[in-house]
Amino acid sequence: MSKRHIYLISGLGADERVFERLVFPADCEVHYLPWITPLNAGEPIGEYAGRMARRILHPEPILVGLSFGGMMSIEIARQLPVRQVVLISSVKSRQELPPYYNSFANKVLNRLPDRLLFTNRRFVVQLFMQCGSEAERRLLDDYLGKKDLRYMRWALGAILQWNNDWTPPGLLHIHGSSDRPFPRRYVTPTHTILKGGHFMIMNRAPEISTILEKNLL
Repeated sequence: MSKRHIYLISGLGADERVFERLVFPADCEVHYLPWITPLNAGEPIGEYAGRMARRILHPEPILVGLSFGGMMSIEIARQLPVRQVVLISSVKSRQELPPYYNSFANKVLNRLPDRLLFTNRRFVVQLFMQCGSEAERRLLDDYLGKKDLRYMRWALGAILQWNNDWTPPGLLHIHGSSDRPFPRRYVTPTHTILKGGHFMIMNRAPEISTILEKNLL
């Protein structure tokens, strides 16, 4: 039996550790696709996705994207034949973004200096990420300690300006009913985790793994 190749794309500023509690089917070979540095502050998300896609070494992979990584998975699937796209705690179109993720918010983002935008962001990040255990808090601390502000600012702008209205065929979309960054009332997933928050990939991993087991193509 030939292996299915899964490429994981983490959320904004996170790394492969957020996927460590997921269990994939035995015939799947899992790879992590790391974030890269944007060429400049205005690099279009499609061009960035094309550069990321060059690191995919297997034909027709399954892309599993968490949060912003889900949006990036869709952008890659526009340019590369894929077997399936899986979104976790993410959105698949502009219509699923909250209305306050808009051009005005992007203008505010562009005007805020780094010291205001990133230095004291712990409270907001903790509120949005909804992490509870010590392991989850350690991951959050690592995220807050990241110094690649060029990437962070670019990624936030890319989210606010995302205008996608295309859905890949066979899309699997897993979302938490209590997600804060992407509230469930705006999202139409294929599967909903009751009371799941934005960090449910860590604290609801068994339920997500079961959905993956049953629904991966």
